[in-house]
Amino acid sequence: MNSFERISRFLSLVSLCLAMILVSLTAHGAVITDDLPLNIGDVLIGPGGVPGAIGPTGVNDDFTNRSVNTGIANVPPGGVTTAAATIVFRNTVQNTGAGDDVFVISAPVSPDGFTIEISVDNGDNYVRLEPSNSSLTLAVGYRAAAMMLVRITAPAGLKTLTGFDVVIRANSTATPTALNETIDRVYTGFVRLHKSATVVNATGTAGSAVATPGAEIEFAITYSNVSSAAGVGNSLLTAHNLVISENGNSAPNNWGMTTEHVVGASDTQGGYIIGDRDGSTSLTDIVSTLEAGQSGVFKFKRKVK
Repeated sequence: MNSFERISRFLSLVSLCLAMILVSLTAHGAVITDDLPLNIGDVLIGPGGVPGAIGPTGVNDDFTNRSVNTGIANVPPGGVTTAAATIVFRNTVQNTGAGDDVFVISAPVSPDGFTIEISVDNGDNYVRLEPSNSSLTLAVGYRAAAMMLVRITAPAGLKTLTGFDVVIRANSTATPTALNETIDRVYTGFVRLHKSATVVNATGTAGSAVATPGAEIEFAITYSNVSSAAGVGNSLLTAHNLVISENGNSAPNNWGMTTEHVVGASDTQGGYIIGDRDGSTSLTDIVSTLEAGQSGVFKFKRKVK
């Protein structure tokens, strides 16, 4: 056998061995193909600084709560706001995918009459979302995060002490099925006050409808933070330095001249009470902090002259 024949036979054996190895790998499912995606996108969006916040159900319902401060003065519960109001929310988008990505930002759910504008340059420019321009894009590097501002204008005529949800969505362009949502919630006021009075007659029986001389009237003002508080990492509404004032000589009150103060006013949240003294015709209760979902009761008594 000459040298050429030896080389030809050697190459044939090598080819046969490679073919057998390939068959073996195929049989065991170990063949690696090159048609897998090179960039798998994923994303989180949530309250400012907490893109991974968890809502009450844990599925796309984490939230940022904010309240209007115009159009609600002197409007009773059940009434409607008297002016439009604009609030700016902060949200954070985090790239949790396998590489750089560009995210499509949209607001798929918003109440009628609301205006939604989004800025991805710290407020220098806002893009208004509307049917003809319903989204914008935000580039975020691998494992990085970016802050965006959402400016929401709520119209007048909304029911007070109510939350209105605007859903903000971030959608990966690397993997279009990868998306996450958060809620920017606008409250039309979030502290409810309810006042009641109970008559205690001279024999000490509560609930009498007739306030006879010597009977006591117990006034109770229940205050509640009606904003939502469930979940983890959400941005909540907290009332600071809540002031509750009761003046017996200021309409609709009329007890200033017809009753005498009974010392011993109280507050279940430990509020600072001013005016709890003999001869007083007005009281003020200052509650330093009222967290989301909390409530308290401010009580004082008056004796009928």
